[in-house]
Amino acid sequence: MPGPLAGIRIIEMGQLIAIPFAMKMLADMGAQVIRLESTGRLESYRSDSVYKNDISGEFWNKGANFYEQNRNKLGVTLDLSKPEGLAILRELVSVADIFSENFTPRVIKNFGLEYEDLKKIKPDIIMVSSTGYGFYGPWANYGATGPATEGAAGLAYQTGYAGSDSPMMSEIPYTDYTSGEHTVFGVMAALMHRLRTGEGQFVDISQTQATSATIPEILMDYSANKRCGPRMGNQDTVMSPHGCYQTQGEDRWITIAVATDEEWQSLCRVLKQDDWASDSRFADSLSRWQNRDELDELVGPVTSTWLSHDLMHSLQNEGVAAGVVMDSKDLLFDPHLVERNFYEVVSHHESTGIPPLPYAGRPWKLSKTPAVDGMAAPLMGEHNTLILGDLLGKTAEEMAALEETGIIGYGPTTPRPVQRPPLEEQVRQGRMQRFETDFEEQVRRTFPA
Repeated sequence: MPGPLAGIRIIEMGQLIAIPFAMKMLADMGAQVIRLESTGRLESYRSDSVYKNDISGEFWNKGANFYEQNRNKLGVTLDLSKPEGLAILRELVSVADIFSENFTPRVIKNFGLEYEDLKKIKPDIIMVSSTGYGFYGPWANYGATGPATEGAAGLAYQTGYAGSDSPMMSEIPYTDYTSGEHTVFGVMAALMHRLRTGEGQFVDISQTQATSATIPEILMDYSANKRCGPRMGNQDTVMSPHGCYQTQGEDRWITIAVATDEEWQSLCRVLKQDDWASDSRFADSLSRWQNRDELDELVGPVTSTWLSHDLMHSLQNEGVAAGVVMDSKDLLFDPHLVERNFYEVVSHHESTGIPPLPYAGRPWKLSKTPAVDGMAAPLMGEHNTLILGDLLGKTAEEMAALEETGIIGYGPTTPRPVQRPPLEEQVRQGRMQRFETDFEEQVRRTFPA
């Protein structure tokens, strides 16, 4: 069954996460996404996190992170530093609905690929630009990475523990994923506008603004009350107990959040701590919050005698918000996620030597237009002939000339993989916690191809 965006064609000139992630979600909805790559500048995700740490052969076609961000896309190589490459890109724009990119405005202006340029080629084109700080403004051409934008967005300042001198950055590129979701929203709105009016438009996504939009309460608190809240770690400004508490086993945890007196009584009942329920220090929400440090010291030793899932189920059954803290293995094999078909097994090109693997699926489910069947991210240049030959009408002779002059290609001109130590050494160095030698078999049993 075709997805809801069947018939929409997108040209993606993206790198790393922000735009690739957004376009992947649109591809999941059935849009045809044509991803541009350069053989002269290897995408970092193609050279790192290589499957089984094996950098022999065509390692650039075995990057795990690249596969994750670019499934369901077609891939074409173009050297945009040459006029011939730019000319072909403009041909692609002429048959596209959307052009997306996440380079700095300076790069796009130098290429002559601003919205006003593209409108001359395709009057109803929708252009999507995702940059660290927006397409205009004093910081527009500043380089952007996850940590930089996380700080500039105001998110980093809110993190860290009470009494700490410094914020704590998240372990994931939060701003990339947040702005990616906002990008999908913006694209859908632009498509609806074009459906009604026939007009394209420019969609300007600021990754910092997208992230600032997730913490509006602190902005309003200062605007209305002139307050800058303290760093509180896992604690809350109102609720207590509120945090992560150790459970039975090595590095096993549960999150618990108690909002009301009724929930507090339920917690005491589940944990079999009648004396807590009658303790005047914890008589109401305010007193529990005022004595939150003492309360946490009491809760932790009791939860440590429970298995995480047993305690979560017991608390949830009594109306207390609680959740198991899962690591990557827990997530992959979680029965709830497996039953909801969150994971999708995707087959890879046989030349890669990568077996079918489960991929994280979509957070949405549409009853009438489900997501399309998963397709692995493209090999480098895999769809050159399909896109340039079949779509743009290039002859075999023209294709050969493009390859001869380096406009297109099927591998990097200067292949440099990121070399990682063996897994045992990575554990010794502290780069990873552990690895499991039978993991492939575990995956096969849970996710048969």
